[in-house]
Amino acid sequence: MTDAPQQPTPPDPPGDDPVLRQVGEANLRLMAGEVSKPKLAQLKITAQASEAEYPWQQITEAILAEEVDEQRLVQRGLAAQRDWVLRGGRVERGPTVTRRAKGFFARLAAQLIFALIFVVVVIVGLLLLEYRFPAWDIDWLLDQTLALLGAERRPS
Repeated sequence: MTDAPQQPTPPDPPGDDPVLRQVGEANLRLMAGEVSKPKLAQLKITAQASEAEYPWQQITEAILAEEVDEQRLVQRGLAAQRDWVLRGGRVERGPTVTRRAKGFFARLAAQLIFALIFVVVVIVGLLLLEYRFPAWDIDWLLDQTLALLGAERRPS
């Protein structure tokens, strides 16, 4: 009798499902960057041309048809796996420069419209105050504002 701790049993390896094996091999090649650019462009056209369903069998077979260096595939696949784990999974791309520029100009336009409306409301409010209370001098308020800003007073 030994008091050695029991080692957990490793999970059962996946079955001999050829589809699972082929898809896994194709995904490893894609993740490792072992599929050539022309082949990726061709596969993109194939995927976009299919209107009904994603042609995964055709694409998987096309990926597996390319010759690859097995040792390099394993090394690059493990590096990609490490990067994936350290990154925390899939990372969505941020907005493009054009989208950011559109957002900036949209915010700028909204702020300018708001400022214009604010100024109009203030001017209308001051005019209504002068109309309601004729003794109240809004020119005095303008002179005080100009003095506060350091501008010269208007000639009376």
